[in-house]
Amino acid sequence: MSIVGIYKLSPRWVLSGTFVYNTGNAVIFLTGKYMVNNMVIYQYAKRNADRMAATHRLDFSATYERPKKGKVHSSWSFGLYNVYGRQNPYSLTFKENKIDPQKIDAVQTSLFRWIPSVTYNFNF
Repeated sequence: MSIVGIYKLSPRWVLSGTFVYNTGNAVIFLTGKYMVNNMVIYQYAKRNADRMAATHRLDFSATYERPKKGKVHSSWSFGLYNVYGRQNPYSLTFKENKIDPQKIDAVQTSLFRWIPSVTYNFNF
């Protein structure tokens, strides 16, 4: 789901925001492990039977429209991806617990906490 809002603050400034929500990706959880002939064998749940946590973020941008010079029209845009810095799950890996080797920990990897951007656009 995506919700977009655009507000013209003045003839030169435009503000916009986008909220994006996604259900979590399908994942196969590790459910156990056992030893056979001194080899560790891992047991997994049904294929794609579970889901990671849902992801969501808010993006914001402000655009400044420069006065038109002849046939050239230009603007500057300033933006921030993931305004509130949520660490959305990107992937899960399973590692043996260092304190209790009988346990397995799921470790979440997250990407891109904040990404600022500056863009210059021109048309002629």
